[in-house]
Amino acid sequence: MTNPYQAPAANLDLAAQHSANSDQQVGGFWLRVAAKLLDFVIMLPLVGVTYWLSTTSRFFYLSWIVPGIITGLCYSVYLVGRYGATPGKLVMKLRVQMKDGSPVTFTAALIREAPVMLLGAAINLGLGLSALSMDDGTYLNYGFLARSEALMASGPGWLTAVNWIMQGWTWVGAIVMLLNSRRRAVHDFLAGTVVVKVARLS
Repeated sequence: MTNPYQAPAANLDLAAQHSANSDQQVGGFWLRVAAKLLDFVIMLPLVGVTYWLSTTSRFFYLSWIVPGIITGLCYSVYLVGRYGATPGKLVMKLRVQMKDGSPVTFTAALIREAPVMLLGAAINLGLGLSALSMDDGTYLNYGFLARSEALMASGPGWLTAVNWIMQGWTWVGAIVMLLNSRRRAVHDFLAGTVVVKVARLS
């Protein structure tokens, strides 16, 4: 027999869900920084290859736009959508999930990564256009840092702005993460996700 004084089932479900979410420890700021650093270390071989390729041809930046997007889709979208975490987050026992506690969706994983992928592609486009304005001898005679400075200086007018937006995205994301109790960055708010600490990732 149904108790007429019992709270509606929907409210009980919401209460249980809220309790479960409250009991789950959020991924702390420094844990997420450590996970990001681990991901960078894991990707170092690819970073090394792209660095070397950039010293061999002024066409590198334009030719890397599509492979760069594919790399981001595989590493930061597919792995998060499939396993709930990048390798760095797995090591730090962090998991990305929807804010209601359900598994992260591939759409949410894509939304989380899309701003960085698009900004990165735009920067590569600008650097590529700048490189095309140089002859091979000039491009190849630069050292890496000098080449980067020269490409930024001679690139399209919007390149510097996009570069600043990329840096701003990183800093604003870190500040926003520090200012809310669930340590959600801007991309978490956009995608409706939260990063939590778990004892074991399934």
